[in-house]
Amino acid sequence: NGSDVRALIKCEIALFFQHHRYSNRFRSIAHLYSIGKSAEDRELYVMVISDNPTVHEAGEPEFKYIANMHGNEVVGRELLLNLIEYLCHNYGSDPEVTQLVNTTRIHIMPSMNPDGYEIAKEGDVRGYTGRNNSNNFDLNRNFPDQFTTITEPRQPETIAVMNWLKSYPFVLSANLHGGSLVVNYPYDDDKQGRTEYSKCPDDKVFKQVARSYSQENALMHKGHPCEDLYPSAFFEDGITNGANWYNVPGGMQDWNYLNTNCFEVTIELGCVKYPKAQHLPMYWDQNRRALLQYIHQVHRGVKGMVIDIRDGTGIPNATIMVEEINHPITTNLAGDYWRLLVPGTYHLTASARGYNSVKIYATVPEEGVELVDFRLTRVRSEPNGQAPKDPGATQDPAEEQFHSFIKDLSLGQGLEQLVQSTATESSFRYRRYKELSEFLRGLTLNFPKITSLHRYA
Repeated sequence: NGSDVRALIKCEIALFFQHHRYSNRFRSIAHLYSIGKSAEDRELYVMVISDNPTVHEAGEPEFKYIANMHGNEVVGRELLLNLIEYLCHNYGSDPEVTQLVNTTRIHIMPSMNPDGYEIAKEGDVRGYTGRNNSNNFDLNRNFPDQFTTITEPRQPETIAVMNWLKSYPFVLSANLHGGSLVVNYPYDDDKQGRTEYSKCPDDKVFKQVARSYSQENALMHKGHPCEDLYPSAFFEDGITNGANWYNVPGGMQDWNYLNTNCFEVTIELGCVKYPKAQHLPMYWDQNRRALLQYIHQVHRGVKGMVIDIRDGTGIPNATIMVEEINHPITTNLAGDYWRLLVPGTYHLTASARGYNSVKIYATVPEEGVELVDFRLTRVRSEPNGQAPKDPGATQDPAEEQFHSFIKDLSLGQGLEQLVQSTATESSFRYRRYKELSEFLRGLTLNFPKITSLHRYA
């Protein structure tokens, strides 16, 4: 009815102005934007907090918090609103907050499901009212999945978040939920759909970042949450592999890991989904240190630039591989990258199309991040036109056959005769594919200053 609509609009306007108040008052470090709209046309707001909030600074990692994906799980929503206020008010006076804001671009989305939140009921302990979006779909079962075909239609909120993640080079994230007290990390499901450990290539990293949160929440770290509701539940150190707890096909955290550079965990903040408002200060006291400590984790592992050695420009979309960890990440538009890793020594390889690969050994310290820059040389960049050898790369048989052909041409007058023939008979006869390819590639190798050959996939 009309009064209900007015109430919903009033709530959205209040949230809008609360966000804008901080965006305007702390405009040097805070910027408000929307990534799209919900099914009922509510804005999906994000507050970004950094010393230069409106632009990506090369070398500065992007971090995000998302809450209220399930509309009736509200603690995360309120904690993130409080976190925005805490960061803004303490910037410049609190050394830890100042350092985090100056060195990190922090994106905070208090509510991914504002429609569900509007119909949720305060005091809900284990219910479902407001959990789904207004089309009655569970947003945390709505993302593409590696093991299961998700047949439900992709929802506006899901699409908005997927596009958002493709638009920013996020490194680390947490998705805040309610109903238990634990940090849950990938994978969230497996091929068989069984309740068993589903290990991802970066299992050690996820355990490290998960523990960084749980260790700062004493009740969570004990591992016995919700003893009244779930007496048999136990999570060692307050963390769990997702599928080892229960299977979640179509979850957001796995989609982050498999489709972007971003590592995401799911944090269950408490046993009651929608606690009474008077209990919110208690939740803030339990989680304030953990929320800050988790942001610090984005500054672990290795980071640096992948650069064209010829002109010093960054190389976008270059690939960084870690030996024995089957999970490549890619560089941003400026050529900068971040790779979360646990302490240890690693063999890193940077590669990019048209460049020779470079391999470097790097040691990740117990605290902080190791700076590792890669300087790549272009293939066929030498003045004499000879393609440089890449000892770390392998050639396919066709490539080896071609270079053998070029070597034969280079002996005696072979190449000169080939070039001379192009002005006469070669213009007036048909060429098979192999001959045409060899002809064009031979010209490219021997006249690199004025010719360039491209292959389009």
